[in-house]
Amino acid sequence: MRAAFVALAPLRASGTVQYLSTRMPAGVMVILVVYCLRDLPLPEPRAVAPPAALAVTVGLHLWRRNALLSILGGTAVHVLLANTAFAH
Repeated sequence: MRAAFVALAPLRASGTVQYLSTRMPAGVMVILVVYCLRDLPLPEPRAVAPPAALAVTVGLHLWRRNALLSILGGTAVHVLLANTAFAH
């Protein structure tokens, strides 16, 4: 098992790995946002809940810089809107 960690040691010093470690989180988030918003039924009122939750998530994160708070706040807004104001 120790050999696996020894084999990974050169990767830690790799410029490519360091570059990807700084760029990948934002890229993954963009892909997830696009994936989640791509099939919204725009003419229907229920399409407001996901973008509203996204706005709350981004706003909370910019305000507090706390990932847990941002995720929980955005999820709570989405669940609240989807189950009350924009329920079928």
